[in-house]
Amino acid sequence: MMRLRRAAFAVLLTGAIPAMAVAQEPAPSPSPTVSALVAPPPDNRPVIELSLEEAVKRTLENNADIAVQKYNPEFSDYGVRLLKGYYEPFFISTLGQRSNTSPASNAFAGAAAPNTRTLTYNFGALQNLPTGGSFEADFNNNRQTTNSVFSSFNPSFGSNFNLSFNQPLLRNFSIDSTRYQIKVAKKNFEISDVQFRQIVVNTVANVKQAYYDLIYALDNLSAQRKSLGLAQQLLEENRIKVRVGTMAPLDVVAAQSEVAGREANVIAAEAAVADAEDTLKRAMFTSNDPAEWSTRIVPTDRPTAEPVTVDVGAAVVNATQKRTDMQAARKSLESAEYGVSYARNQLLPALNLAAGYGTAGVGGTLIQRQGLGGPIIGTIPGGYGDAVSDVFARTYPTWTLTANLSYPVLNRQAGATAARARVSRDQQQATVHQLELQIVQEVRAAARAVDTNYKLVESTRAARVLQEQRLDAETKKFAAGMSTNFLVTQAQRDLAVAEVAELQAIANYRKSLVNFDRVQEAGVGGGGGNAVVSVRPPISTTTSATQQ
Repeated sequence: MMRLRRAAFAVLLTGAIPAMAVAQEPAPSPSPTVSALVAPPPDNRPVIELSLEEAVKRTLENNADIAVQKYNPEFSDYGVRLLKGYYEPFFISTLGQRSNTSPASNAFAGAAAPNTRTLTYNFGALQNLPTGGSFEADFNNNRQTTNSVFSSFNPSFGSNFNLSFNQPLLRNFSIDSTRYQIKVAKKNFEISDVQFRQIVVNTVANVKQAYYDLIYALDNLSAQRKSLGLAQQLLEENRIKVRVGTMAPLDVVAAQSEVAGREANVIAAEAAVADAEDTLKRAMFTSNDPAEWSTRIVPTDRPTAEPVTVDVGAAVVNATQKRTDMQAARKSLESAEYGVSYARNQLLPALNLAAGYGTAGVGGTLIQRQGLGGPIIGTIPGGYGDAVSDVFARTYPTWTLTANLSYPVLNRQAGATAARARVSRDQQQATVHQLELQIVQEVRAAARAVDTNYKLVESTRAARVLQEQRLDAETKKFAAGMSTNFLVTQAQRDLAVAEVAELQAIANYRKSLVNFDRVQEAGVGGGGGNAVVSVRPPISTTTSATQQ
């Protein structure tokens, strides 16, 4: 009987609270609603409404990290051009004049103080060949005047035209230092291009995850404000009950403590929103303009949690074949193979073939003298054309053909270099295998994360629904006097935790899908497959004798 009276009294008291409040305090304000209590403060910052696709587009256009890294492929390409310049033809020319006067030291000096003036004008071209050899053509000319009585031509013109060809037949024939460096430089260019693509893929994935982080931070802030509003509403109701004498003042203190704790949660959630915004702005903005950094970002896409079928086997095959770090590792292995080929070639003897052909001519005014060194008795006019005619008529030809062979007796240096190249190649092969295992593990882990996070979404959603039902029940029981302030507060707290857990699970699920796509396309950086290979050739065993 006593219980029924208490229940009836509680019902009547609930309906009579406003009137009793009016009787005890003049003009009391009504209890605020939850929506009024959780209303965020006004935010007058400029707003950017941003979809996920727009965030990715802005990042690709403006990201500072991408802007820095995009120069690496271009830099590597110029490295290839630099080395290819070795095979560009060189044109050589010489123009000079020389005058020489010396004292006569014997009767055959031709003059008391012999004087010779020489004008030189030579032309030539040099071409290094991709076979390791070289080709050179020289056309040399001079004009000379002298006061010597023994000179037959004065002025005299001399010309010669020479062709020379050098070609290694064993060492440096199939590959030499320059060709080795060009091959490695080309691979470095390909590696830098792959690494740039890796940076783009990772940056886009990071932006997508940052977008979902911002959505979660905003939803978490909303949930924390809602939780704060419920605590404030409970506090106001408790104050009314204290004023009408149906509740002890200590319960108001407990409610106030709960409000203070939830206010701290709101402050932390607001800071998390600002941090998430700044992370997204860092990826999208190009300048340090304060107006841009003060902009408020409003995501327009909402993450969903539909189940996605994951084919782990196909994902593993795709990643091991196409992932950027695997491509870079395989290209590094190809560069190591170049090093083995070059080092093996340096074990061969140096056998060089040298061939040359040349013609010479002379012309000028022919001086006829009476006897040796006598007075001039006549001249026959001539000039530069006579010398050139002799050259191209091949009147005075000269040719040479030589073969030079050299080989170190023990050749330890080349043997050690070849062994080091093989070890480096074998190590790179082991690195590729190691990376394959790592990729398989990462893909499988990413696939499990997708499955696990989806299950967490379902479980946290169910937990949130149950906590809503529990809070509703506790609130009704509290209104009827059948529950306590502590139980209502605990139910509110548990609901807030459940709501945040669901939001976090949805965000994690969307981020795990992004990561599952990323691990099939790009590595996160680091590892043996991402290092650019040095273009410095192995230590050469070529000596000065072998280069003749």
